[in-house]
Order: sequence, then structure tokens, then C-alpha cells
Amino acid sequence: MTGAKRIDREAGRAYWFMSLPAFVIYIVVMAFPIGLSIVLSLSDYSGGKMFGGEAWHIVGFDHYLRAIQDPWFWNALKNNFYIVLISVFGQLPLGFIFAYIIYRRIVKWPGFWQGILYVPNIISIIVVGLLWQSIFSPSGPIAQVVNDLSTNRFHQQLVAIIGSQGHLNLSDSAIQAVLKLGGPDAPNMFANPIPDLRGMIQAYPSNQYGVLITDLTNLLLQKWTPTFLNKPNIAMLPVLFVILWMYTGMYLILFLANMQKIDTQVIESARIDGANEGQVMRHIILPALSGTMVNSAILAISGSLSSFALIFALTGGGPSRITEILSIYMYNSAFLGQHDFPLANAIALITVIISMLLIVVTKVFESRYGGKED
Repeated sequence: MTGAKRIDREAGRAYWFMSLPAFVIYIVVMAFPIGLSIVLSLSDYSGGKMFGGEAWHIVGFDHYLRAIQDPWFWNALKNNFYIVLISVFGQLPLGFIFAYIIYRRIVKWPGFWQGILYVPNIISIIVVGLLWQSIFSPSGPIAQVVNDLSTNRFHQQLVAIIGSQGHLNLSDSAIQAVLKLGGPDAPNMFANPIPDLRGMIQAYPSNQYGVLITDLTNLLLQKWTPTFLNKPNIAMLPVLFVILWMYTGMYLILFLANMQKIDTQVIESARIDGANEGQVMRHIILPALSGTMVNSAILAISGSLSSFALIFALTGGGPSRITEILSIYMYNSAFLGQHDFPLANAIALITVIISMLLIVVTKVFESRYGGKED
């Protein structure tokens, strides 16, 4: 009996000896920062030395109240929920559909499509943000294509108006039609729009007709500028598209890896019994992946609420605040302006609480309506 107790004590000491380093690392890296964040969110700490500097005190939930009373907090929270929705109801369904198409070899070269769809996920987040920022910029390819199309159409309309009468004998109605093409600001370019524009057109000799059309286009055509990230109603749409484009491939790989664990004989038996692709997906694949889907949803929710680098790079930090999310709101509170560390920590803890609530809802939904993996 004594020998057994000695063995138990030695086993206990060995257990603590082996687990103590990991426990200490957890306390230092995880538990202490979380505890410090909670304390700071309840304090009036204003920066500097925490101990030995300016005195600070616990003030309760004042900063939480400040956060929820700030309309920009609700704007950031709304944007975060948009990202959660596009992640859970966009990335996951698309990832599953692409994975199923590749798994069932409905398309040729499945390995090629798997690689193409996963590539955006392995590119640096900052590179992706800067890439799409340049695409959406006024000098980017979208603006260039739209303006090239507008220029060609404007050329054709000018030729139809001027070419029908000859540019040296334009009537007042033709001049007005040219001004109308230029939009409401075109008449403001001239002191006397009709005679001034007629004089300008007639100054071109007959052999420079093409130059005239080009110069009128450059003068009157209003260039289109993609101001996506500055319009309140649509500012988040490009951001959501980039997020959908970048992360769908990750869930494709998760779903595809778990599909490959399903016994192919079960699927073949169902096909022999007359099941079509939709029935195979609904009654075999989906139930087998229920646990994977819940885990993917949890991953999508937590990632959506903590996303920072991509949106910061894509929007340049959200200077207009229209595309600001909670993590950027927290960053701006902590490091810009007056360095409001208590408010930033309050925002961080609110984000954690929201994330945990959404994960609990996901688990409850899965336990009630989800299937079970074999």
C-alpha cells in the first residue's frame, strides 16, 4: 500500500513537472492579457506607466456605456455582422458546392480547379488588400474598362450629331445636343455656351475631324470614378466580395478533405438504387459533414469578428469610417487621437462576448437540427 502511494505521488509530481511549463506559458500569454484587458476596460487608465505613474482607478462600466452610445460603434458592429453573414451564408455554401463538384468529378481537371480556388487563401492578406484597392481605384482596370466603353459610345454619338450636318455648319439644336451629351456641367464651361462651342468646333479644319471628335470627348465626357468605398449604401459590397473571394477556398479544402473520408461504396450503392446527385448530396454527404459544417461556421464567425488586416489594407484604414469594423474601431480608439485604452479594451471584450454568443447559438442550432457524423 505504501509503495502504491509512493508511485501515485511520483506520478503526480511527474504530471505537474511536465504540465507546469505549458501552464505557465498559458498564464503569461493568454490568461494574464485577458485579465489585464478586463481590468483596463473598467478603469480610467490614460496611458504611461501603470504602476508608479499617474494614478488610475476602477470606474466600472463607463466605457462600455460610451461604446454602445457611440453611433460609430453600431456602424462597425453592423459591418461585422455583414461579414458574418457573407462568411456563414456565402463562403460555407460555396465552399461546399465547389468541394462536392470536385469530389464527384463533375468537372474535368478537379485538381486544377481545387488549386485555383484555394490560391487566394494562401496569398498574403496585405497583398490581397492592396491588389483589390488598386483594382477599385480611379485608375484601376474597372474604371479603365468603363471609361473606354463610355468614350467609344460618346464618340459615336458625337459623330452622329456633327457628321450629319458637317462641323462647319452646325445648327443651334445640334450644338445643344452636343452640350447635352456633356451633362449638366457642360454649359458652365463656356461664358456663352452655344456661340462659344460653335466657334471652337468651326476652328478645326476639315482634315482634323478626328482630332475634333477626340478633343470634344476629352472636354465634355465626364469620367466615371469607382467611389465604392465612400458611398454609405454600397461601401461594404466590394469588401464583402473580396472576403468571399479570398476565403471560400479554405472551406472548400475542409469540406473536400472530409468528403474523401466517406465510404464510396455507400454512394455507389445509393446510385445503383436510383438516387440522383441531389439525393446523394442531401441524404449522404450533408449528414456526414454536419460536424464539419458546425466547426466551419464557428471558424467563420470568429474570423469575421476579428478580421482586421484585409479591410485595413483594402480601405486604407477606413478614413471615412463607413467600412469600419469593430477591430478597426478598437485600433483607432487605442492608437489614434487621445489613445483611449480603456475604451479599446471594452470594445475588444464586447467583440469576444458577441463571438461567444454567436458560437453558442450555432452549437444549439446544430444540436437541435443538425445531423451526426459517423
